[in-house]
Amino acid sequence: MSRNGGGPRVTRQEWIKYAALLVLAVVAFGVAALALMNPRGVGEPAGLLPSGPVPGPTAYVAAATAAATAPAGQPKIELPARPVLLILGDSYTAGTGAGREDQGWAYDVARTLGYPSNIDGLGGTGFAWGGGAQDDGGREYEVRLREISRDRRFVPNLLILQGGQNDAQLNDPEELKAATAQTIEAARRFWPGIQVVVLGPSAPQPLADTLRGANTAVRAGAVLAKAPFIDAYEAPWFTAANSPGFNADGAHPNTAGHAYLAQKFLESWAALTK
Repeated sequence: MSRNGGGPRVTRQEWIKYAALLVLAVVAFGVAALALMNPRGVGEPAGLLPSGPVPGPTAYVAAATAAATAPAGQPKIELPARPVLLILGDSYTAGTGAGREDQGWAYDVARTLGYPSNIDGLGGTGFAWGGGAQDDGGREYEVRLREISRDRRFVPNLLILQGGQNDAQLNDPEELKAATAQTIEAARRFWPGIQVVVLGPSAPQPLADTLRGANTAVRAGAVLAKAPFIDAYEAPWFTAANSPGFNADGAHPNTAGHAYLAQKFLESWAALTK
């Protein structure tokens, strides 16, 4: 029917029918949109990898794993035209456990890189732990860096800070995080423009099992100071399988273990200096 010569008149019943059809269309559109955003099906959470095997190329799985574990925005090292290297750390850097001091990992690294180098390793010390049974030695890394900076005959532009094992005795993650960041910033004041790399704590098993907290804190301090962090603990470099062949005394690597540490470090160094 029509009214006043206009278009077709729509009855109340027809309006209700059209409204119902419109609602059904909106619902159907919404379901389709959800399906497109979440192809696993309505009701399953989007953006999560399924717990079972993932179909597809293994490269996809590897990329997803790397994205989950790689530090975001890990800074790189721009090698100076004339690198001068300082390696400072604890008994590992001193070569303890190796047959000879110069068979320690730091000496292997310095020889391989071939830069003018100074190696300063002192057992029982750390970023926050100054040495001594009660942390009363006063030989924290920042103290030693300050002393080295007074010798104007040696001016490094690359610094490797190794450690964290002895800092585990603190049981204070916030103090260790702050001390790590403070040590890095102090080095940058002593030698403006110096580039710093931090090698976190590592040890043969089972000692390595006690270093998780210290490793997390040292890594957090390096991130806070925007310095590259080499994570030997999480990798892990020392495992239950290889530790017996690399263990000198339960706390330090033997000569083979130091050579292994040097090899793993140089692999990480190459990635940072590409």
